[in-house]
Amino acid sequence: MSRVVPILAAAANTGGAPAWQLAVLGAVYFGGTASVIWLVHSHRTGRSRLLPRAGALAELVFRLPAWSALPVTLAVAGLLLAMWSGVYDIGYHIDRGRDSGPLGNPGHLPMLLGLFLTFAGGVLAVGMADPRDATAAWVRVRPGWRAPLGGVLLTGCMAFGMAALSLDDLWHRIFGQDVTLWSPTHLIYLGGGVLTVIGMLVLLKEGAIARGRREAADGGRADSAWRWLEHAVQNVQRAVLLGGLLSGMELFLTEFDYGVPLYRQVWQPLLLAVFTGFVYVAARAWVGRGAAVAAWLSYAAVRVTGIAIPLLAGVSPSSMPLLLVPAIVVELAAVRADPRAAPIRFGAVAGLAGGATCFASEYGWSQIAMPLPWTTGLLPEGAILAVLGGLGGGLLGCLFAGALRGELPPRRVARATCIGAFALLALLSVDAAVKRVPDALAHVTLADVRPAPHREAVARVRLEPADAADGANWLYILGWQGHSPRVVDRLRRVGEGAYRSTRPIPLGGSWKVALRLNRGYERGAVVIRLPVDRGLPHRRQRLPATLTRDQLALAMRRSAGSELPAPASFTRPFMNDSLIVLRETQGRVGGWVWALGFGLIAALWASAVTALTLALGRLGRRVRLSRAAPAARGL
Repeated sequence: MSRVVPILAAAANTGGAPAWQLAVLGAVYFGGTASVIWLVHSHRTGRSRLLPRAGALAELVFRLPAWSALPVTLAVAGLLLAMWSGVYDIGYHIDRGRDSGPLGNPGHLPMLLGLFLTFAGGVLAVGMADPRDATAAWVRVRPGWRAPLGGVLLTGCMAFGMAALSLDDLWHRIFGQDVTLWSPTHLIYLGGGVLTVIGMLVLLKEGAIARGRREAADGGRADSAWRWLEHAVQNVQRAVLLGGLLSGMELFLTEFDYGVPLYRQVWQPLLLAVFTGFVYVAARAWVGRGAAVAAWLSYAAVRVTGIAIPLLAGVSPSSMPLLLVPAIVVELAAVRADPRAAPIRFGAVAGLAGGATCFASEYGWSQIAMPLPWTTGLLPEGAILAVLGGLGGGLLGCLFAGALRGELPPRRVARATCIGAFALLALLSVDAAVKRVPDALAHVTLADVRPAPHREAVARVRLEPADAADGANWLYILGWQGHSPRVVDRLRRVGEGAYRSTRPIPLGGSWKVALRLNRGYERGAVVIRLPVDRGLPHRRQRLPATLTRDQLALAMRRSAGSELPAPASFTRPFMNDSLIVLRETQGRVGGWVWALGFGLIAALWASAVTALTLALGRLGRRVRLSRAAPAARGL
């Protein structure tokens, strides 16, 4: 019990949230969930007409049954709200550091509301389901009540994402406040939001089947032009959602878009190729000609708004990958490999070609628009991983499209392709995760151009050995959490192993400053300056001008919140940059606890992905469109 009390009483500034914030959050979420369930119950017992009226309006606009149109509309609004507030939140943390909890940041409130709206959309899809529209893929809730598979997926995926809220607080209480987008619990939050889009796409598919059946039962529409218009509206909806799916997937790379990545640069081309391969192949194979480019247009619109909001709010904005060329390449690949007659071949060809051109085109785009442009340091590893990642994403994308069309390949072929694609992506991820700390020193000289308390200085850096950064992916000075837009200064080479900052570097106030290096499998950082962190144990300490790696690591562990000053001249070793960026992590936690925590998170992810894969297989195998419903065929 003595071990539990400090965790429960963790300081809000360094560990979990204050208890009152958790109580408010729990009351709102549990109360909101109870209200939605009451609304569904009132609808199913005929006591309320609110849902039928709202559903009728959504059905009129989107030309789908109310149980499909209304939940998808609500979920889309919720995800957009969560994404827009999320990009503000990321910029806020980069500029200001951690906050006091879920209610301590203006970006958290709309984000939490967006999550709940999306979850509510899934509950409404389950509650509003019309039994007359049921297919073999629908899920039995209880006797006499079956729910559309898309509604179950939407609810389950968002529940998975919302689980990150409580897990995140527990994680911070045990391990500390790790300020990174790629913390395990943050990946659950992001993953849940992304996976809900797949649930929405399934719900759209099921709605189209139901509408086709209804039209067939009514004798069909004589006006072929009207039917064509309805199909066009449905295709636009699907392409827009697929573009939104790509936007959500790309959020996993936001650290790279801001220039503050905690992982090797090779992750960026790998994941971009996987994401574009999956989305563009699925769009072209399911929706039809031009859908990959239409999905890109949706992606671009969502991402541009995601850049504008932080700018308008006065926090650091991100950049965005272009991702247009692979969409065009996937469209061209469909000319040589029919997406429906030979889906596996199309997925492989389009994925390989899309991965290769994604790497080449984003290499050029990064020189224009990225804070950390791609360099020859990515070759050949980055190109190889991008091509193979595109292959894996393309294969999964063609299977996804086949499930939505109800035309999956034979079971043995589909199973082998799915397992093979996931295994390939797992192997590529293992390679990308390999890293080692550079065995090098940095001799830093700071020439002040502005005095304290708002000190700024021009930095000169000499590396030992001199070739430590030759062919590097990046070598730059990062300044963050100074209550101003972050600084990403790509150093100018001025001699053999010698570099100079291109602008004055802020060294006062709350600024954290580090020299960061990634060269191939090497990734590390040199502390230039860390301020006093009064939320962590701190004390005055005098450090010599020259420190070994072990001495510096020991000084940081003994007093995590102490100032590490930036004298006019010093020599420091490259360290694991996690020790700098994740300064707030608890050093006293044993290795087995870390292993257990990561293992549990990995198990949750594996369970969610497995359940989603089996559900899509259920959809693809059980949904067989009858010849009596031509209006729904192939949708």
